[in-house]
Amino acid sequence: MAPQWSLLGDDILNIITERFDDIYDYARFGAVCKPWLSFSHRFYNQKKHLFRANHQLPLLVVPIEDHQQIRGLYNISTDTLCNQIQLTLPYKRCSGSSYGWLIFVDNKSAEIELLLINPFPSESEKSLIKLPPIICEDTVSKMDEYGVNKAVLSKDPNEFPNDFEVIAIYGGMQMLAHYKSGDQFWSYAKPTTEIHCFADVIFYKGMAYAVNFYSWIVRVYRKRFKQNPTGNSSPCFLRYKTICKRLPLSVCNYSGNAYLVETCKGELLHVRRDYITEESQMAMDEENEEEMKRVRAEYDARTQEEQDQIRQRIERESENQNVEDDEIRASQVEEMLFDEPHLSVNFTVFKLNYPSSRGQKSTETLNGEILFIGDNHSVSVPSSRCPNLSPNSIYYTDDYVDVYRLNLQFGSCDTGLFNIENKGFGKHFVPRFSAKGMPPPIFVVPRYRIKQC
Repeated sequence: MAPQWSLLGDDILNIITERFDDIYDYARFGAVCKPWLSFSHRFYNQKKHLFRANHQLPLLVVPIEDHQQIRGLYNISTDTLCNQIQLTLPYKRCSGSSYGWLIFVDNKSAEIELLLINPFPSESEKSLIKLPPIICEDTVSKMDEYGVNKAVLSKDPNEFPNDFEVIAIYGGMQMLAHYKSGDQFWSYAKPTTEIHCFADVIFYKGMAYAVNFYSWIVRVYRKRFKQNPTGNSSPCFLRYKTICKRLPLSVCNYSGNAYLVETCKGELLHVRRDYITEESQMAMDEENEEEMKRVRAEYDARTQEEQDQIRQRIERESENQNVEDDEIRASQVEEMLFDEPHLSVNFTVFKLNYPSSRGQKSTETLNGEILFIGDNHSVSVPSSRCPNLSPNSIYYTDDYVDVYRLNLQFGSCDTGLFNIENKGFGKHFVPRFSAKGMPPPIFVVPRYRIKQC
């Protein structure tokens, strides 16, 4: 006689589901039979706050060899590739992952167009949203799939089609652009705004915040122009309210990357990622300072006539420099830059005091939570939901952007985990060397959507 699973009462089902660790257990549970699916729906509505997209264990979207348009899903908790699920995606870097959507750049000339792709759509949901072009005057650098360093959503566009926002970090100066559903154009900061070089953005408690590489944290909001600008442009511009002041410009204060993460308890964290050691940073600062002192002393010691002669000599030498020398020098620079990959050497975590007070304080624990960072919308998950992973750790993917093709030739190698309590490093997903040049992995949190029976 076959077991009558569908006849189990809610009290038994509740005991079963209380033992589940993450949202994927509920999805598998609901697939057993229609009564279990109905129970899963009721349970989800009762405890929906537990299943917010940014507090669930993410999967890794990884490239698959010899299949340029196909990506796989890798579960770092079980160390397995989900062979039954394959995603058809553009063969390029993904500029963001937020609320289950993947964000890609589809740039044309001086315009950068963003595509929002939902790789897990139901029959009634949108799988593709094309946003208006971002107007970028930077025509030299960052005009390929790195035209947008990162983009995040405020909400799921399928659940809130008329009430979602997008903030993108774009261009060589890494500025911010804001889009609200229904708008025809993006909103930008005024050209006179001095804050730039942004690293990450987050929507937190109904407001948007951004951090740059010098720990400058601002609240971002839109404001209307007094007079609507002429032409095809937004009637609004971006304003910034400083939450944490920028650190002094020095190598020691510059982070290789930075992230803003909301914890499961609703706190806001600032994570700094370093690619060179503190000792190296201090040595470089000292060298730069000594060099500046030497240059100032030499310049002050020269008369105006000597300065003119030196300037003329430099110009003549520059004009007479032949192409062969240029090629040799360029080759030497390229060899220096691409000699070895940039690997993370340290992570520092700060807890923000805002809005009770401004500023931030370093912390040596995540209170048992686990962070997942990279090009994705930063995720925090309680370790109780992923017992196979290391608590108080940061799981990260390779998102190096300064010389952005640097790590790709090594197979997107800067992927691993860092425990902030014992300062130890480890690995989770290690791409094969044959994956060099392929799009880097990115975390994604599939949305849990079920229909009531």
